[in-house]
Amino acid sequence: MKKKLQYGLFFVAIFFFFSCNNSKIDEKLNHQVNHELNKDCGEVHWTYNEDEHGPTNWKNLCDGFSACGEKSQSPINIITNEGIVDSNLLALEINYISTPVNIVNNGHTIQFNVSGNNTISISDKDYKLLQFHFHAKSEHTMNGNHYPIEVHFVNQYSSSDYSVIGVMFEEGEINELLTEFLPIFPESKGEYNSEKIIDLKKLFPNNLSYYNYNGSLTTPPCSEVVNWIVLKNTIEASNEQIEKFSKILNGNYRPIMPLNERKILMFNE
Repeated sequence: MKKKLQYGLFFVAIFFFFSCNNSKIDEKLNHQVNHELNKDCGEVHWTYNEDEHGPTNWKNLCDGFSACGEKSQSPINIITNEGIVDSNLLALEINYISTPVNIVNNGHTIQFNVSGNNTISISDKDYKLLQFHFHAKSEHTMNGNHYPIEVHFVNQYSSSDYSVIGVMFEEGEINELLTEFLPIFPESKGEYNSEKIIDLKKLFPNNLSYYNYNGSLTTPPCSEVVNWIVLKNTIEASNEQIEKFSKILNGNYRPIMPLNERKILMFNE
């Protein structure tokens, strides 16, 4: 009886050993398969230039960038008199508070990472602000015309649901907020932790009428997960500020993408 028990325990141990090893092997194989199916694109070099790394070829640079060739891409040209007024759209509620920022030049844009409970409410959902960043020229166009600068406020509801607000700059009066931050913008790749508190609402016009459409991130991986809110009204910056911005950002805008079957909706305050 004792020998039978010993043999039984021996075979249980052997079974457990091989089961654990098989589990580890399966886990390793699954990791390898997943790595092949979802290749890490973090180190892939992409640019805004008209070359093999530029926007027309983003979709081919990495499997994870394939969405860049899909049909609901951003930015788009907005023909202002063709927007459809939609009574189901709600007013944009911006609940941004004054907050410290971490400023990063990531090689593609100047990005302000924010902390705190900054949210927007739209379509009965609350989206949390992750960061905002700049493009020069604007990525969206109005009736075929670029603005000198566009700022994007990237807000997240879930990993598959973002709302990005686009605000256009036009040449005019000196922008007080830019006056504070332009001197400390990292002109080359790097970051700067600011001790200043930024009032995010200073980057918005008083009137929050907007255009709305479904689109994508405008940089790789170009995921089609964005509810776009492009404000109709602009804010101002001086010619000198615009020129400095443009020099730092160096043409970081994606070309206009086809609208295809999408509709551009409007909300008027």
